[in-house]
Amino acid sequence: MKWTTNNIKNPNYAENHELYVGAQTGSLKKIVPAYEDDPFVQSNLHKLDELDKNSRITALTFIKDERSEILIGRAKPTVQLHSLDTQSVVKTFEFNGAPIVGLAQYDEQYVAGITDGRIQCLLEREECTQEPEVNFIKAGDNMEHLRQCLLDRRLVASGGKGRQNNLKVFDLAEGKMLFTSKNVPNDYLQLEVPVWDSDIGFIDSPHNLATCSRLGYIRVYDIRKQRRPVQSFATEDQMSFTTLVANGNYIYTGTTMGVMKAFDIRRLKTFVHTYKGFTGGISDVQLDATGKYLVSGCLDRYVRVHHTDSCMLMYQCYTKSKIARVLIRESQENICEDITTEGCANNQTELNEPKVKKKADVPVDEEYEQIFENMQTVW
Repeated sequence: MKWTTNNIKNPNYAENHELYVGAQTGSLKKIVPAYEDDPFVQSNLHKLDELDKNSRITALTFIKDERSEILIGRAKPTVQLHSLDTQSVVKTFEFNGAPIVGLAQYDEQYVAGITDGRIQCLLEREECTQEPEVNFIKAGDNMEHLRQCLLDRRLVASGGKGRQNNLKVFDLAEGKMLFTSKNVPNDYLQLEVPVWDSDIGFIDSPHNLATCSRLGYIRVYDIRKQRRPVQSFATEDQMSFTTLVANGNYIYTGTTMGVMKAFDIRRLKTFVHTYKGFTGGISDVQLDATGKYLVSGCLDRYVRVHHTDSCMLMYQCYTKSKIARVLIRESQENICEDITTEGCANNQTELNEPKVKKKADVPVDEEYEQIFENMQTVW
């Protein structure tokens, strides 16, 4: 599909998704593409008049397996816990430092990664007379991103700009560092290769991680084997990676030039898919629970949904604000109340069945057909 500024929805996009968009203006929006009346309607969960200039959203994450609560981090030292059931902010936390580049939750602790390189663990107590207890873990001095492992929520990974801020993995239960990466060997001039890890992702395991860089490389680590990357991709083209998400054997990345590509970690030599339709830098990418749909937020103010295998643009919506973070989950609402389950199943079957063109009825000449039937067979 060619680039367009219109709001579009592919007729084959029938998934019941909810999109949550965090903007640089500080607003949090909810979009439900499954609405048949208006699939591009947007509901503001936070009003703009209640926010200041330092309230731009810098981190957005689900903290429960059922994805019913969202932690919102901003450019100021304030974190909000938003409940999707009540559509309201139920808790507000104050941290010592900002902007917040990553959020996590483990064992009644709320964890925030600060851009100055500190990982703060806030213990919320029930007693109102006591202040919340804050613990610090030093991870460097210039953190770009903090990511929690969904398979083992004790583990968080951080990375940033500079050799002293390379990939690190921490255990929140013990408050210590488990792994720190080592840079690749020097180049042919025996100069140190610069490091700038802009985003991190766990690859379906607590031991395998992937990082992308503003300097144009992607690296895959196995913390059980060695400190240096087990696989690496680098290009001389001007590809500055900003965000990353991993699932299965694939890594999906976005760049500052409005390019989104997929890489296969089994052979990390070149990309295997390219997703089109962007006109600005990609700020965030996320996958749905099935791994079939890829949602992205872009600085051109559009939120898009692509099919991961066919690379087809399934949905595009203009949000009026530069997008900082996006989230996707299965909707808990019954969108098609007037349609029965059997009817929906029949419609889906009709869509999946291949369409065969029927030949037009041609009149039969009986005398002409009889001539061919009486012809002698030649062996």
